[in-house]
Amino acid sequence: MQITVQLQADIARRLHHQAPPTTESEELNRITKELDVVLVPIHPMTTDPELTRYFTVDVPDQPTAERVIARIQQSKAVEAAYVKPPDAMP
Repeated sequence: MQITVQLQADIARRLHHQAPPTTESEELNRITKELDVVLVPIHPMTTDPELTRYFTVDVPDQPTAERVIARIQQSKAVEAAYVKPPDAMP
């Protein structure tokens, strides 16, 4: 199961190591370590500022997803977090 996370553009740049860390980016790093999850860029090689904002987090089940979403949404760095809907045929 995957969670999609949209970050503030400034924080995303910092997580892509394109700018020095800030209090908010450090706080988000602490939260993810506390939850034992990893934010993985959806578009790791892009320079498009809109696409760099999106990350995923893999979780084993719905209760864990709900707990992770509730906690990371407390960060000012996070604009949105939601469970990715299952892939479906068009």
